[in-house]
Amino acid sequence: MDKITTTSSSWKNYQKIAFRFVLIFFFLFIIFLDWSVNPILSQLYYYGPLSTLLDNVISWVAKDIFHIQNVIISPYDGEHNDRTYVYVLYFTMAVLAVVGTITWSLLDRKRKSHNVLYYWLTAVMRYYLAFTMFLFGLYKFFKLQFPDLDYYTLTTQVGDMSPMHLAWAFFGHSYEYNVFMGIAECASLLLLFRRTTTLGALITMGTLANVIAVNYSYDVHAKLYPTALFLIALFLFIKDAKPLFRFFFSGQAIALPAIQAPIFSKRWMQTAKTVLKIIVIGYFLIFAVKGNSDYIKQSEESYKAKSKYSGVYDVESFVVNHDTIPMKDPSRWHQIIIDGRVLEAVRFKGDSVGHINVLVEKKELRLYGEPVNFAKNRQEVYNEKGMTDDTWMKMDSILIARQKISSFQFEMADSTSLELKGTIENDSVFITAKRLPIDINDFRLMKSRFHWINEASYFY
Repeated sequence: MDKITTTSSSWKNYQKIAFRFVLIFFFLFIIFLDWSVNPILSQLYYYGPLSTLLDNVISWVAKDIFHIQNVIISPYDGEHNDRTYVYVLYFTMAVLAVVGTITWSLLDRKRKSHNVLYYWLTAVMRYYLAFTMFLFGLYKFFKLQFPDLDYYTLTTQVGDMSPMHLAWAFFGHSYEYNVFMGIAECASLLLLFRRTTTLGALITMGTLANVIAVNYSYDVHAKLYPTALFLIALFLFIKDAKPLFRFFFSGQAIALPAIQAPIFSKRWMQTAKTVLKIIVIGYFLIFAVKGNSDYIKQSEESYKAKSKYSGVYDVESFVVNHDTIPMKDPSRWHQIIIDGRVLEAVRFKGDSVGHINVLVEKKELRLYGEPVNFAKNRQEVYNEKGMTDDTWMKMDSILIARQKISSFQFEMADSTSLELKGTIENDSVFITAKRLPIDINDFRLMKSRFHWINEASYFY
C-alpha cells in the first residue's frame, strides 16, 4: 500500500485541542452552512436528505431549547442572511464541535501531533477561501453585487433609505471602485499556493476587515459570514504571526517556511496530485467566469425586454371595487417604479414600499409586499410541500392562490400611460398611472463623474 511520509514534531495539548475544534467546526460550516459554494453539496442539499435533516434539527433546537415560536426561514442557495436559522445553526455547529473535540481528545490521547491532518485542513481552507473570495471579486468585475443605480434608488430620498440601501448606492455608483474591490478580493488566489499563503492571508484579512466594517456599520444582512471567513484567513496566518511580529517590531531577520506538504512515496502519486490541482483550479476559475458572464448576458436581455416600460409612474387613480381611494389613504399606491436593475417597487404613503416583479412576456405585475412577510409565507409553503423543484416552480402561483401575492395585468394606453387590473384580497382593483418625463441619465449623480481639475468642491 502506498503511503505518504512527513516529519513529526510534538504539539502542545492546547494546540491539539484547538486544531480538533477548528477542523470539526470548519467542515460543519461548509457542509451545513455554506454548501452553495460546492455544486456537489448543493445537489446533496436540494436532492438528498441534507435539507430535511438540517431543517428538522434546527427546528427542534430553536423551539425546544430556545423556545422560538416564529417561522424559521431556511437559507437559500447563495444567501448569507443572518436570520434566526443561521444563528441557531452556528450554535448547533459549535456544540457539535465541542462534543466532537472532547470525544476525539479522549479517544486519541497518545497522539503527539496532527501534522498530516494540518496540511490537508489548511489545503481545504486555502482552496475554499480563495474560490469564495474570487467569486465575490467576479461579482465586482461583472457589477452583479452592486449594480448600476436604478430609478428606485435615484428617486429615493437619502433620509428614506435603509443603511444597507445607502451603502449599495455608494458602491453601485462607481465601476472603478468595484474593480478596485474586485482586485483586492481576487488577491485571495495567492492562497492556492503554499509559498504565498501568508501574503494571501494578510491581504484577505485586510479585505475582509473592510467588508466586516461596512456590514456591521450599515446593517448589511450578512455579518456572521464575513466574520467566519476572516477567522479562516486568521487561522491560515496565525502560524507566521509571531515571526512577523519580531520582524516588524524588533528588526530581526526571519524566514517564513511554507506549510510542509506530505511527500508521497510513489512518483506517480506526486504527479497525480499536481495534475489534480491544475484541474481543480482550472475548472473552478473557468466555470466561475463563464457562469458570471452568462448571468450578465441574461440580465441584459431581460433589461432590454423591460426597457419599454421602465420608468417612474405617478399613480393618478386607484379604484377598489369601483370606489376611488383618496390620496391620503395609506393603502393607496402613490408611485410605481419599473426598472429591472436592482429593485422594482410600489411606493405607498410615507416611506412604505412593496416589492414587485414585472413579467413583460405575460404583461403581468406581481406585488410581493414586505420582504420578511414574503419570506415567511414562502417558508410555510416549503414546510407544507417540501423544498423541491416542483414546489419552487409553483411558488408564485401557490402564493397568488392563497392571496399572499397580488397579481395585475397591465397595458400601456399610450407611450406614457399605464393601466393595471387585478385583485387585492378578493377586491377588484383598477389603477392608472402616468410615467414621469425623466431619464435615468438626467440625474446629477449619473452625470457627475471623475474630474482631474476641480476649481471648487462639487459638493451640492
